Amino acid sequence: MNAKRIAALLSIALLATACIAPQSADAEVTREEVQKQREKKGQLLQDQSKMTDEMRRLEKEINDLNEEISRLSKKFAPQQKAYLKAKQDLEVKKREYHKLIRRMYERGENQYMSILLSAESFNDFLHRFGMVRILVKSDFAKVMKYKEAYDVAKEENKEYLALVNQIQDKQNQMKSKLKQLTEATKKINGDLKAIHDWEDANQDAILEINLDDWKSGKLRFPYTGPLSKPTPGPKTSNYGMRLHPVLGYYRFHAGVDFGGGYGKPIYAPADGVVVSSRPSSGYGWLVTIYHGQYNGKPFFTQYAHSYPKQVKVVPGQEVHRGDQISSIGDNGIGSGPHLHFEVRIGYGERPPTYNPLNYMR
Repeated sequence: MNAKRIAALLSIALLATACIAPQSADAEVTREEVQKQREKKGQLLQDQSKMTDEMRRLEKEINDLNEEISRLSKKFAPQQKAYLKAKQDLEVKKREYHKLIRRMYERGENQYMSILLSAESFNDFLHRFGMVRILVKSDFAKVMKYKEAYDVAKEENKEYLALVNQIQDKQNQMKSKLKQLTEATKKINGDLKAIHDWEDANQDAILEINLDDWKSGKLRFPYTGPLSKPTPGPKTSNYGMRLHPVLGYYRFHAGVDFGGGYGKPIYAPADGVVVSSRPSSGYGWLVTIYHGQYNGKPFFTQYAHSYPKQVKVVPGQEVHRGDQISSIGDNGIGSGPHLHFEVRIGYGERPPTYNPLNYMR
């Protein structure tokens, strides 16, 4: 094969590799490519959410069936106890009988034959034969007594075993489905990681495109909830009317507060794009994330009371569920360090607020 042909084949191979390999950070990223990746990620996140919900449902049903088995065990406890005792007694009697037979065989003993052979006359033989029949029948009856008791207990316990087997069959079917969903989720997680790696490698270009699209109103993608808890700390104040801890009068509280202490991390509760990070009266510093279109309207989450130095994201930046976006501070009006967390859905400078707890898992 000549050098030109080898070079041509290598060129084709390299071209094919370039077509299927992820685009490098040095390559120019287009708006269409960003949108395509975002749509693919949105579909993957929706599939992941559905699978997660189904897996939780299956796990709950499996646990419920375990509780049902426990209830049946308590209800049928007397039958189970009687069955296990009868089974144990029968096994003991069988072992004793087998032990006797083995000893007789090993030692050449045969008590019944000895009784017959010691007869002094034919009439005595017939008499002794009748006695042997009675003894044999008695030994056999001892075994059968335990066997009959076992059969009765087994029959009485049959309903319990049938119900438990039926439940366990259902559990096995659910466990099989759960295993399939787990494998499918692993595949989705791998695909999402590949997209996230691509976004991280091209974050500067994506940030610029996102900012342009946001300013022009073209930044649109589907919302992929529900929301995760934005910080590990406890909830300290609910959404709705309350007595303000600083101002001292009743006013509407447009979000939910979480404590946890100064500097505790704040995480993105779902995938989205940071669209604002700015000072805001009363809120201290306010970060806003756009999570996509929810029932035809834009869905936002907002995070208040951090200091600028605590914020780890900038407008236009893609964030993934679980990414740290800031830390808890006490900037603005408040009685101490906490996260004020809002959900806003709709259009305009200040879209309507909604109770965040209704959108969290």
